[in-house]
Amino acid sequence: MANDPYEPDDASDSDEDARARRAKDARERFERDVEDELGDATDVDERSWEGFWRRATAENAAKMRRAGLDPNKAESKVKFGRHGEKLDKGKCATTLCFGCDARCDETFECAQCLEIYRARAKKVAFDAWERAFFCSCECYIANWDEHRRRHGPSTAGPTKMDGAVHEFEAPPGLGALWHGSDLRRLEFEECAPMMY
Repeated sequence: MANDPYEPDDASDSDEDARARRAKDARERFERDVEDELGDATDVDERSWEGFWRRATAENAAKMRRAGLDPNKAESKVKFGRHGEKLDKGKCATTLCFGCDARCDETFECAQCLEIYRARAKKVAFDAWERAFFCSCECYIANWDEHRRRHGPSTAGPTKMDGAVHEFEAPPGLGALWHGSDLRRLEFEECAPMMY
């Protein structure tokens, strides 16, 4: 059997070892990116406040570059909605129906979009999540198949102020509208959620 080309598997070839190697390689690549961001700023003791601050800033800049953003560009605190209007608390000055784009009031708001907006507002300072208003319950139901795609899991990328990538779960339940004047939730059994 000395000439047999078969070699028994080694435990070091396991999937767990490969995952550990990939994770270690990813940490090392990130560390190199951070060192590139720090540049010649090695004259400060990393245990001091100044050293900690420089390192944290370099880590945030590296995360932004990996997300395709420029950390040296001034952040815009002004966010815009789907039709180019400025957003204030997730709403545009002119309220347009998310289904048919007709002007409407704020009586019927998608309850899931409102839940997502509230969850994102707690963690993300300047977010471009637009709240969704509809002209009627019928319009909401008619446009449900297209609109429900907004309700999936989402993320908010890093910024200069916050280098974290925030992840948000899809809200549970059937499609529903929040009635702004009656202050009640209207659920529609024909509006089944997407399965994620």
